[in-house]
Amino acid sequence: MDGEMDEDALTEILARLPCRSLARFQCVSTSWRRIISSDYLRRRLPLITSGVLYHDDTCRGGADGGRRQQVYTYACASGGGATATATATAEAPDMGFFPRHDTSTIIDGCNGLLLYYASRPTAAFHVVNPTTRRWAELPAPRARTLLSVLAFDPCASPRYRVVCFTGWLPRGATLEVFDSERGAWTDHEVDFGLDTDAMSATMHYSGGALHVLAYSGHVVRVDLDTMASAATELPAPVSCRARAGHCRGRLRFASSDGARLRIWELRDATGGEWALKHEIGVADVVPGAASQPITFLFMAFHPEREVVYLWSPWKLLAFDMVQRRVEEEWAFGSEKEGTHLIQVWLFPFSRHLASALA
Repeated sequence: MDGEMDEDALTEILARLPCRSLARFQCVSTSWRRIISSDYLRRRLPLITSGVLYHDDTCRGGADGGRRQQVYTYACASGGGATATATATAEAPDMGFFPRHDTSTIIDGCNGLLLYYASRPTAAFHVVNPTTRRWAELPAPRARTLLSVLAFDPCASPRYRVVCFTGWLPRGATLEVFDSERGAWTDHEVDFGLDTDAMSATMHYSGGALHVLAYSGHVVRVDLDTMASAATELPAPVSCRARAGHCRGRLRFASSDGARLRIWELRDATGGEWALKHEIGVADVVPGAASQPITFLFMAFHPEREVVYLWSPWKLLAFDMVQRRVEEEWAFGSEKEGTHLIQVWLFPFSRHLASALA
């Protein structure tokens, strides 16, 4: 067997391994690292589907021992083995490797990394990589934070940023941004170009920028390198069910009333030209829904395919918009547990994900 055949066989073997194993096997040799880092292998690997959810009837902390609060839990739904006829159960991975897991709260997640925050004994941020079981403590920010967002693109580099909104201005905000490359916080000021009262907390990170939905009917793009912003008018009003995301490099906007979902794609950012891409009803997703009070919520776009991820009571559904069928589903608890899915993100395994927090 020649060297090329050996490499082909090795690639086939590696493509069948769990992502956590690939993260470790990069250290075996330079040739293994090159194969694992290649775009070819990345395209062969399934996307890692992850969710942040909370159980609103969970007890945690409190001097009286019984005070209830919303506890966020990271859960994985990966492996590609769950089909519409065989529901898989999404379970929280063992986070025992992170010593502050039980005393901190997950406040955000982005493409495979989690952002933890603890207010006592002193304010502390930690960024955690469940895939490689690594974590890093950030230096304390100087100002009190009102809202914090994690920004990480595993396809671009191992660099991540934590964006903390520290104050509101009439048409903007003051920020502190932690950059993993610099290892320090820096102060910034951003002008949204819109009244701050119109801005929502619904944000999406892609291409080095935060995309923030505004109730004025706009999406505001904030470049994290320059802090320049630009507002684009949306094709439909913004509600608590609306979401922005990217598919095949294009910005998309999803609007749902719980019974019908419409998805637009931004064709021309300069002119603000949107095109209606898909429209589905709850009966397309859940058979027999016409006779039952069932709704669904839009959660995320697949980054490369015409697939969307929807939350229908207790289940996360991967719905193929072209074939108009559910192709995968995962269970998250039950109605009695009061489970509500907060955020879903999909991301490819990459050498940058494996080396983040190294």
